[in-house]
Parts: sequence; C-alpha cells; structure tokens
Amino acid sequence: MQKQKAFVIGDLHGCYDELQKLLEHWNRDEEMLVFLGDYIDRGPKSLQVVQCVMELQNQYDDVIALKGNHEDMFLDWMNEEQIERFLRNGGVQTLDSMIEQSETFEEGSYTAFREIIEEEFEEELQFMKELPHFHEWGDYFFVHAGINVDKELADQTKEDYLWVREPFHDGYNRSGKTIIFGHTPVQRLHADERDEAWFSECGTKIGIDGGAVFGGPLLGLKVALDGEPEVIAVNIEDEV
Repeated sequence: MQKQKAFVIGDLHGCYDELQKLLEHWNRDEEMLVFLGDYIDRGPKSLQVVQCVMELQNQYDDVIALKGNHEDMFLDWMNEEQIERFLRNGGVQTLDSMIEQSETFEEGSYTAFREIIEEEFEEELQFMKELPHFHEWGDYFFVHAGINVDKELADQTKEDYLWVREPFHDGYNRSGKTIIFGHTPVQRLHADERDEAWFSECGTKIGIDGGAVFGGPLLGLKVALDGEPEVIAVNIEDEV
C-alpha cells in the first residue's frame, strides 16, 4: 500500500556524514524516502553516498533514488564523452573516493581507471545507469532540476529534468503538480541568499538543494498527501 508521507532529500554531493545525520529524521515505518539525485562529485565521500543509497534501496521497499546531472556527467565520462565537463565539475573528487576503495589502482591514466571502475564498481555503475529521472506521487512530482514549463509533462526531455534552471524557477507551473526539486542551491533562489528551502510564490515549486557541499545545510523535506510540508536542515558544523 502506498505510504501517505514522504521524506525527500536534496543534493548530497559526497556529503556522507551529513546524510547520516539527516537520516536520523526519517520515519521508516511511515515515510517513503526520496533522493533527488547528485550523489557524487565535489564532496569527499561520493562513493560512500552512492553505496549508502543502494543499501537503503536493498533494505526498504519505499526508497526512490532519482538521477541527477552529475550522475549523467559521470556516465558520459565513462563513455569518453564530455570528459572535461565531468572533471571540472567535481568529478576528480568522485574518482578519488573510488581510488581509496580500489583494490588494484595504483597509478595510471583515466582510461585505465575506467576499466577498474567497470570491474570493481560494476554494481554502483549499473545503479547510476538505471536511475529514473522523476517520480510522481499523488499531487507531487519529484525531479532533480525541474521541468520545461512550456511543455506537457509527457513531453519533457532528459535535459529538462536534469539541467533546467531559471526558465523553470521563474516560469508558470501549469502541470497541476507540486514540483520538489534540487540542482540549484537555495541561496541562488532567494533574493537575500538565505540557507532555507525555497517555496515559489505560487506554492507549487519547492527547492531543497541546501548547497551542503559548499557549507550550507543538507535539506530534507517531509511532505504528506494531505498535510503541510516540514523542512529539516542539518549541518555537521552544528554538531561539533
């Protein structure tokens, strides 16, 4: 039976320790768990984050993990496409996290390391390949970046789901859904750059990328099919 509540988590970018603190707020018995993508890059523990999400999916039935643009860039890099784009957007940190756990990597080219990833991290690679772009739940639509507001939901492309920014933020949402998204740090959505979840004036768009990898909070959002949303924010610095 479909759960009536969900706990949605924004961009992680290798922030494994923050994720563990945020998961303390997840009610496993009552809430579906939804990840909005961008598990890797920039932060120190990308591989650990991916493995944690995979383990949660193996343990629980109601764990949804969506694809982010950084997973897409990583897969392009694995296919030797858009190589520099992945590396200059935090991909080096992802590779470092894999090298630390690699049993065979010493030194060598990125080409050699691609082969090691395919051999040693086959499950993680397959996990990223199979991630869906969105998840619909009642009147909610979960997605990494947003949608193209000029098109019907059925006509969206991968680029819309993974990369859109201002046209979605500023445009009129006629989808009939409340869209919960990440991708763009909330500091860029608020005029005063505050570290809080962003709610559009129309109330049908909610941004929860807290910019944790840049020093902001890791944000989670508790939503119910018949209730008001509640924001949860954690910051490891607050725990020290």
